[in-house]
Amino acid sequence: MPLAAIGLGVGLISGIGKLFSSGSANSKLDALISQDPAYKPNPIAAQRLGLAQSLLNARMPGAATAEKNIYNTQANTLAADQRAATSSAQLLGAAGGVQGQTQQAFSNLGEKEAQDYQRRYANLEGAQEGQISEEQKAYQDKIRKFQDIAQIRGAQNANRQAAWGSLSNLGFGLANFGLAGGTKALFGSGGGGQPSLGSNGDVSYSGSGYGGWTPDSTF
Repeated sequence: MPLAAIGLGVGLISGIGKLFSSGSANSKLDALISQDPAYKPNPIAAQRLGLAQSLLNARMPGAATAEKNIYNTQANTLAADQRAATSSAQLLGAAGGVQGQTQQAFSNLGEKEAQDYQRRYANLEGAQEGQISEEQKAYQDKIRKFQDIAQIRGAQNANRQAAWGSLSNLGFGLANFGLAGGTKALFGSGGGGQPSLGSNGDVSYSGSGYGGWTPDSTF
């Protein structure tokens, strides 16, 4: 068999093998896309934000009790002053002092509540930043996943182009092989040849249909 024919057969097998190999590789790449994990924002960030928002406008823990104690102290002090006072002027003076103490107590409580509000507002800002960070991570992961898919699709397209390119080259090679007379060398010109009977009883064929081959057949 001519070397050109051997090369043609090897090329055909190689081209078909590349086509199947490309299909297998692309199937595995499709599986990678389905297995690519997506980043999910941490639910704790949203929980922290919701809690910080609900606590922002709440009163400072213990503020209501402190307020109640201030009123009780005022009432008890006034009652004691009334029992101890010997004149209305003395009672009015004592009441004025109690009122001043009460106002100062409320002022101190207000300062504490303002400080606590600033603390809770800082917690809200931190929770908002945490939620924004989680959303940004999720968005960046979507971009990363899109880029991964684009790269995989590009690799799949390259695989297909390479496989079909190999088969295309094989087709051109086959055409060139035929034009160069390779098919005649393999299969003859198709004339079929004519049999003739020799004096010794052997049958021989003339023409190119059998490439000049004489069967060793006796009738």
